[in-house]
Amino acid sequence: MSFGTFMICLEKGHYPFKNYPKTQCKDVLFPGCAFPSQFPKTMEAIAKVCNEHDCGVAYDCCGHPLDGYGVEGGTDRVLRGIERRLAKIGCERVIVLCPNCWKLMKNRLNLPVISIYEYLSEIRFDFDANANSISGRMFVPCPDRQGHELEAAIRSCTPFEHLETMSKVPCCGLLPAIMAKGPEAVQKSTHKVMDAAGDETIYTYCASCLGQFSRMGNDNCAHVLSVLLGVSEIPDSKNAFGNRARCKFAGNTNPVA
Repeated sequence: MSFGTFMICLEKGHYPFKNYPKTQCKDVLFPGCAFPSQFPKTMEAIAKVCNEHDCGVAYDCCGHPLDGYGVEGGTDRVLRGIERRLAKIGCERVIVLCPNCWKLMKNRLNLPVISIYEYLSEIRFDFDANANSISGRMFVPCPDRQGHELEAAIRSCTPFEHLETMSKVPCCGLLPAIMAKGPEAVQKSTHKVMDAAGDETIYTYCASCLGQFSRMGNDNCAHVLSVLLGVSEIPDSKNAFGNRARCKFAGNTNPVA
């Protein structure tokens, strides 16, 4: 294991920026670690929406990368810790924002799990009027490629009639199996996606993918949730660590309803 991989596993396995609601709440938004890192303004906006609908916010990491890097039992240990912390605040349902968290937690967390897009439809959120008029390419992240469940939930919020789903493109490059082959393999995979999009804007619902596109020089990309909420924001990849570190002290974890 390289030093870089070791540091990733250390942070994800013992996440230092945990911040959970201090009050009882049945619904809890679990944004994961990548989204607050890359999209702090949109994070503030979605936390406000959730808070106003009696939903708390729990800043933590799901431990998903530990599986990919072969840390035996690491992810399950993290999930059991999350369950204990959620039980203390009376959580009955988890609302997830990250596709990796969604795929992992809906199968291995002992609580009901829904996506943020299902939740927004449930509360009849008034989506930004301009959302359906955007044009570009929709990139489907790896966790959703088998069934496109999240994409379907997103398009049920707003059809995104001018967003063509990209096909026959690889991973953004961040799969552990690709990263294990070295930086050249990662960059090759990332550039294949960006080249396929050409001059068109890449829209997706994975903050990790968008952060990778940004690091490789493409800021012509956006998160679907930012669009739905009417927030203009590109990935803040240069300040990712600081952004998620600040979540440790975020004051938006408790519902206000």
